[in-house]
Amino acid sequence: MRIIYVDVDTLRADHTTPYGYHRPTTPNLQRLADKSVVFDRYYCSDSPCMPSRTALTSGQFGITNGVIGHFGQAAQFRLDAGHAPEPDRPMLGQALQFGGYYTAAVSVFAERHRAYYFHANFRESIRATSNWGDEDAVDVNRAAIDWIQRHADEDNWYLHLTYWEPHTDYTQPVDWTTTMAESGPVQDWPDAETIAAHADIYGPRSALDLNYSLAGDGSSPVPHNMPDAIGSRADFEHLINGFDGSIAYWDHHFGKLMAALDELGIAEDTAVIVSADHGESFGENGSYAEHGLANEPTHRLPLVVYWPGLTEDLSVEQRRNDALLYNIDLAPTLCDLLGLRIPAGWQGESFAEALRGNAIDSRDYLVFGHGAHTYQRAVRTRDHLYIRTYHPGCFRAEWEQLFDVTADPYLTRDLLDDEPELAIAMRARLAEWWNTYAGHPGALPDPMQTTLQTGPTYYNDPVRYARHLRDTERAHLADDLEQRLGSLTIPVSWHAPDRPRVEALRDRWMQVLSEAAPGT
Repeated sequence: MRIIYVDVDTLRADHTTPYGYHRPTTPNLQRLADKSVVFDRYYCSDSPCMPSRTALTSGQFGITNGVIGHFGQAAQFRLDAGHAPEPDRPMLGQALQFGGYYTAAVSVFAERHRAYYFHANFRESIRATSNWGDEDAVDVNRAAIDWIQRHADEDNWYLHLTYWEPHTDYTQPVDWTTTMAESGPVQDWPDAETIAAHADIYGPRSALDLNYSLAGDGSSPVPHNMPDAIGSRADFEHLINGFDGSIAYWDHHFGKLMAALDELGIAEDTAVIVSADHGESFGENGSYAEHGLANEPTHRLPLVVYWPGLTEDLSVEQRRNDALLYNIDLAPTLCDLLGLRIPAGWQGESFAEALRGNAIDSRDYLVFGHGAHTYQRAVRTRDHLYIRTYHPGCFRAEWEQLFDVTADPYLTRDLLDDEPELAIAMRARLAEWWNTYAGHPGALPDPMQTTLQTGPTYYNDPVRYARHLRDTERAHLADDLEQRLGSLTIPVSWHAPDRPRVEALRDRWMQVLSEAAPGT
């Protein structure tokens, strides 16, 4: 079996055609979906990029594998030194190699996040560009199609492709944005009144600080595709047009990848799996074009699985599945489908029977966490979402929130006070999950607790951000931020020691590259 895993950064499920979006963002993905199983309730166990991909390929929650964030001790993958991979907890790619599969990747993810253990999945890893991020789909396709052409006559390989679009900043040619703008209206929510109210919700990628960063002046780096801030419906529509244009641009190149399989005559016997590392918020919880919270739009992922000999013959009903699933379920599913042993140390569950057209049991609830911009964990049942904040970072994040996602998909009404019994039940589920993975004798410590003192402050310095709020006549919000951080249950260091921040690394690399330039 040939398998291609297509990893699309920041692809929000409900902005794609297979998930009912009203704009034609992904016609090529829809063509794949027409012969695939589409999963409606598939979530990353950990977000954002680094925790999600680590969970996916390790088969374990971040609370176990150690990676809950992007920096410092919160990003330390737990791997004991020794000889050869651990037989009971190999990486996904290693498990496939044990089964006789040749594994390869076209991805700069490992370099972008210093997640070099990611390379352990692959016998061959290709960087499509010399960059450490912001790679264009053109570059990914060039390397991917070249690799596929060289291996088209071979069997039993697994190719992992990482696409950067539609992650911010939206750098696609403006024609793609214009086409999406002309294809249909932007959703009605958030309306003008909601956007005005969001002026009092602070945080990087909030309405008024859409482009705030330590390294910039707050203006849009791509004004043709993104506004400076969200101060009106027109600004929001501009942002959505840019996001949808970026998705359409990726889908266009995904279509070229699928066309290459057709031309080589291997499309019908090559499994193709399309998913994402995380989604994106667009106004939910006051966050725009960001994946910084443990909320529904950040953690819900698309998952479209075409498996030759199975999915193309299923009925329309069988090709849709709404069981509650994690991305850590994919690794055991692949092993199950390929007849390989499922390692005992993996924590996911196979959903292979769904691809065979059979019913599968759904979990009663999921627990997922975020550790890069905030420290949060959330409990998701079929209808409700409970969010617990352990560290707000620079966000105006409430300590607890409860939403009915089915009735309130944009998370506008907090039910915590209205539904006390439900809140108690959700807290109990979170405690049950935590005790299962970190509360029993001999369990490894929870990295969200052991790194709470320094917290998620790598991307945004709370001291500087509070100063920014005061400089922009929002002193009351700076006071609120400082009060929230001051109310944490342990002393907090707002400046983690011996860890260079984003702007310092950027300045140093600019110096290094300048010194290395030809003629200098």
